[in-house]
Amino acid sequence: MSTTPIKEYKDITEYGYIKDGKVYLRGYYHFKDREIGVVRESDEESLKYFVNRFDMVTKKVMDVKEAVAKAENKGSYLMKLIHMRTYLAQYNGLGDFTQLFEVINVLEDEINEYIEKNREKNYNIKKALLKEAEEWKGSTDWKKASFKFKELKMNWIKTGSAHKEIEPTLSERFNKALEEFYERRTFFYKEQARILKIRLTKYTSLLNQIRRINRIGGGAEFSQEVKDIQKEWRDVGKVPRNKFMKISGDFKRETTKFFNSLKQNTRFTPPARRKSGVEVKKELLETAEIYLSNGAPYNIANIKQLQNSWKSLGKQPSQEDKELNLRFRIICNEIFESHFLERTAKNLHPDLYSKSDFEQLKIKLDLLRDSINQDEQELDEFNMKYGSSLAASGGKNPEDFALYQERNNFVNKLKTKQRILKKLEDQLLAL
Repeated sequence: MSTTPIKEYKDITEYGYIKDGKVYLRGYYHFKDREIGVVRESDEESLKYFVNRFDMVTKKVMDVKEAVAKAENKGSYLMKLIHMRTYLAQYNGLGDFTQLFEVINVLEDEINEYIEKNREKNYNIKKALLKEAEEWKGSTDWKKASFKFKELKMNWIKTGSAHKEIEPTLSERFNKALEEFYERRTFFYKEQARILKIRLTKYTSLLNQIRRINRIGGGAEFSQEVKDIQKEWRDVGKVPRNKFMKISGDFKRETTKFFNSLKQNTRFTPPARRKSGVEVKKELLETAEIYLSNGAPYNIANIKQLQNSWKSLGKQPSQEDKELNLRFRIICNEIFESHFLERTAKNLHPDLYSKSDFEQLKIKLDLLRDSINQDEQELDEFNMKYGSSLAASGGKNPEDFALYQERNNFVNKLKTKQRILKKLEDQLLAL
């Protein structure tokens, strides 16, 4: 052991001394005296150097204290304080380290109290989310419940941990509620797929029965059998539209073929009464309504043929004619807008018809809403540009006729798209 006397400079610092040409930090708490450096130029300068280093680390501690005070998430500083405690224990400087440790102790106590309060708040939030999840897990409103569980899961993830002793139980119960719902939903859709497969098989079987009858020549003796097949067809049940369209069209063609053959084989057909133009228009209107109700995809060539037939009838001397013309125009406009929407959706999503009904409707609704927003913006711009002059003329200026017509086209197109939007939204709610 060295017998060299200790050199103390109380006027510079009371927290250290010099011995054998080395600088020492006096022990504090459970730490013993520790060598922190060597004397270089002079004893005094060496001591001042380590005093300055202590001032530097003091500033670091005070900066952290200020940052904790301003922070919204104070808990994120807990590990920083733990690391700083280790850092101070090894830091080479001269000063009252007990003060700095006390600052850290106080900050840790504050943060631990903050974390505890947060965990209590998180516990209450998660308890409420768990209650909702357990209430919804038995729902059969698959669409609404799926959105609800997605929302609940996002809120659960965003919420921090509850008390350590209760967090695992809460998470286990919450995940169990989610799993129970999704397992039930998966089973439901598998069962639906099984039922749809049975129905499609039944439709195919009925179609083949009609084809067989037509193949062997048909005849009045098969009339009741065909009517029974038609009744069975109506009772089979719903299947996705994209899967039903072709088989339904084939079935209609086969039944039409059968009954047309019966008419041709009838020996005497009384002369048909010549129909009036209004009656023909009503029949054309009824055909257009059937096309519209069958839904997309449409055969646009058939619609244009209907329009040409309508135009050829001209104006009819009947009070009904104006109303019929309006209804026919509205239906045709809706068919053309629906056709354009279907084609746009198919171009953007080539696999459209392989998607679920819900996904197809969602794609079309998004496209249609964007289109409506754009049309509304164009109408607003038109009104800002021409609205004042049209209002001033009151429709009496012949030069404004084209502008009136253009505005009416804007309005009619918007009304048509809004009708289609309402129908698609109703279909989505019905799924």
